[in-house]
Amino acid sequence: MNNNDKIRIIPLGGVQEIGMNMTVIEYGNELLIVDCGFMFPRYHMLGIDYVIPDTSYLEDKNIIGLILTHGHEDHIGAIPHFLRKFPDIPIYGSRLTLAFLRAKLNDYKNEYKNTKLHEVEPRNKIQLGMNFDIEFIRVNHSIPDGVGIAITTPLGVIIHTGDFKIDLNPTTDKFIDLYKFAEYGENGVLLMLADSTNCQREGFSMSESVVQNNMTPLFAYEDGMIIVAVFASSIERIQDLVTAAKVNNKFVAFSGRSLIKFTKIAQDMGYLNLYDIVIPIDKINRYPREKIVCITTGTQGEPYSSLSLIAAEAHKHIKVEDGDMVIFSSSVIPGNEMAVTRMINNLFDLGAKMVGEDKKLLHVSGHASSEDLKLMYRLVKPKYFVPIHGEKRHLITHIKLVENLNGLDTKGFLLYNGDVLEIDETLEAKITEPIEIRNIYVDGKGVGDLEESIFYDREQLSLNGVVVANVVAKKNAAGQYDIKVDLESKGFTYTGGEKEGIINKTEQLREEGINSAIEAVRKLLNRNKRTPSTIKYEVREALRKKFIQIIGREPVIFVCLYMDHVYIEQQHIIEQSHINDENNNISKNNIENIENIEIEDNNKEKTKCHTKKKKRIKKTVTKKNTSQIKRMKSKKKKAAKES
Repeated sequence: MNNNDKIRIIPLGGVQEIGMNMTVIEYGNELLIVDCGFMFPRYHMLGIDYVIPDTSYLEDKNIIGLILTHGHEDHIGAIPHFLRKFPDIPIYGSRLTLAFLRAKLNDYKNEYKNTKLHEVEPRNKIQLGMNFDIEFIRVNHSIPDGVGIAITTPLGVIIHTGDFKIDLNPTTDKFIDLYKFAEYGENGVLLMLADSTNCQREGFSMSESVVQNNMTPLFAYEDGMIIVAVFASSIERIQDLVTAAKVNNKFVAFSGRSLIKFTKIAQDMGYLNLYDIVIPIDKINRYPREKIVCITTGTQGEPYSSLSLIAAEAHKHIKVEDGDMVIFSSSVIPGNEMAVTRMINNLFDLGAKMVGEDKKLLHVSGHASSEDLKLMYRLVKPKYFVPIHGEKRHLITHIKLVENLNGLDTKGFLLYNGDVLEIDETLEAKITEPIEIRNIYVDGKGVGDLEESIFYDREQLSLNGVVVANVVAKKNAAGQYDIKVDLESKGFTYTGGEKEGIINKTEQLREEGINSAIEAVRKLLNRNKRTPSTIKYEVREALRKKFIQIIGREPVIFVCLYMDHVYIEQQHIIEQSHINDENNNISKNNIENIENIEIEDNNKEKTKCHTKKKKRIKKTVTKKNTSQIKRMKSKKKKAAKES
């Protein structure tokens, strides 16, 4: 056996956080990937859309396939970005999972029309590469068609549970295939990777049927409209809500682009029965208010989601009135608590009656609680296990829970993103040297072009605002410098209204700040310490000290410096080797009149920008030199002809 023929387990995401699930299973020179999702930004990740796994390790590797456990965004959301780097990788998933993925890829028009999607069903078996035989095993989750995966390698079987729970009474999905898990357990399992999200909860996870049983009497409410917030892809939950509405003779309206898209897909594929009681959201005013149930997105307080717009009184069709009932049929993902709390407070202000604080009544999790996990481990009996899909506290609790099970001889490994678990031909397992990875931030159209440090800068801007000091120093006819300073600010001082005391303080800041900056520049010029970096540093320090003295706060300060004859940036406006001295003198004279601006941030990293005047002069210089070159060439041709 080749020394390279070892199993390597490498989580690229999904361990030490909730979301961004992606795991690499490597044997020899073949790599198999399980899931490829994104993560909602945490509270400190200001301004970004979401986070995706770093796939740089996969470049130039032999990837034999991507397997999907189910259709939630934290498992499929990063696939469009993945396919841009690895367009030819075959993708395997269940019927509904691939339907949701197709809908996502269709948002990019024809970019992914040639993507290789292969539909599988529970208990289907496929072979990928030379070393992986795979069987799909049905599991219960909060979305239909979820699967676990049994991966047979030359060294043994690896079980990946996916997101799962044991639901003995599901409302729309089929039962988890405990028999198949037990069958693999009897034959011997080398390693299991298992869901950790709810390992801290005691008992078994509650059945989805509990939600339907409790939602039905609640929907008898007749004092106003009912608004229910759910995850857009929680098809089983949506079925519970629609059924409860039908029992109470109410109409249902969906709000949220993703919600409308997913419910249509599920209905068309037979996973969802809407009973002909769904009405368009823009028609709800035609029906009695107490007969309307609005199902919306926005459970995590996402900006511009339907419920966030409703709470901000910015929704086009849904307006909250006194007596309306708002129900949260979801749990809060760690990191989103502040946004959700702010949204709930706004809804209270509008007169809404909030329901959902007792999550056991109106929401049940799709993840295994401690007893679900114990049962799974007793069935599978793996030699080794790795907790996945959880924050650090979940992973550590998971390991302690399993290692304390009586009669189970297994060893757990705590992995974080980028760690490598290696199992050799003797079946000995150890954590080896990690690979280097980082979070990839998606910010608008930018993917991966932001570093972690950007969040510190954005935080500082959000906390204390920004002040831009425009400093102009020009020599007058007497050879002395005339110095002018102008301050502009955003988010630092009060800029409007009739509060006289605050206005006076603002004027004091402005006046004394300008004076301190002028004095700092004058001192340097008098001492002939004229480098732009020195001048800007002293201006920034003078302003910082003055602001702290007057108002006790320090904004982010940028200094733009406009100077004559202090610093000349060397530029080659036109690169011509055959320009006569006269042309060179013209260029030089024009360049010396250019005003240079240097902008230096608080970290003293310099970038150079130029005024519009410079651009105009550059254009003029270019035109003058070009025309004179043409004249020179014309003269030479004429002289050649005459000779």
